[in-house]
Amino acid sequence: MYIVAHRGAEDTALENTLAAFRAAETADAIELDVHSTRDNHLVVLHDRSAERVAAPDSAHRDAPVASLNLDQVRDIRLRDGSTIPTLEEVLAVTDLPIQVEIKAAGAVPAIAELIDRRPGELERLLFISFSESALVEICDRLPGCRVGLLREDNSDLGLIDQIPQANMAAYLPSWRALELSMIEDLHRRGIRVGCWTIRDERALALAERAGADFATVSDPERFRSSSPERVLTW
Repeated sequence: MYIVAHRGAEDTALENTLAAFRAAETADAIELDVHSTRDNHLVVLHDRSAERVAAPDSAHRDAPVASLNLDQVRDIRLRDGSTIPTLEEVLAVTDLPIQVEIKAAGAVPAIAELIDRRPGELERLLFISFSESALVEICDRLPGCRVGLLREDNSDLGLIDQIPQANMAAYLPSWRALELSMIEDLHRRGIRVGCWTIRDERALALAERAGADFATVSDPERFRSSSPERVLTW
């Protein structure tokens, strides 16, 4: 089972920072979240604003990043003293495969623009989202992309059928929703199964027993698995 570092090594560094991604180099891949700025740049941040991770006295800490331009986002000071990275900055500091979670549909045009400029990056990116409409749109804009559907549970597995099958690479429920029969069925359809987010050894063992292909973990040094010998590709 491959190990994916959730927002980088989030247990050892502030989530979604360059420090967290550098600390995750022992993982097989990293996961991160993107939003688009007002001037169509992709920034790596989980929430719609930086309030939760910003320094208390930081500029723009409460403002939605979609309302800010890139220069204003760069003015935000995070709790560890760093700034919010762009997706391009993350691509420059790691060679690992990346799960890119689309947090808002407004990020899709910016993703397409980035890949137009840097087509060689597409192969190592898996675009994931809870929004099936965002995944359909990214497939329409980038026909060669690979996507994964995020879900809390398995109550609406039928949504997989709304996504172009040529692009549908993975289904990613919470680790609590992993079921052997579900995984076997998806494997027969050529769809791999990941899960999120492993924070204790019990959850890691459950994911391994269920047959998950990859697991997103909070600390890739602590939560390790016997990864396949081949490099992870989507």
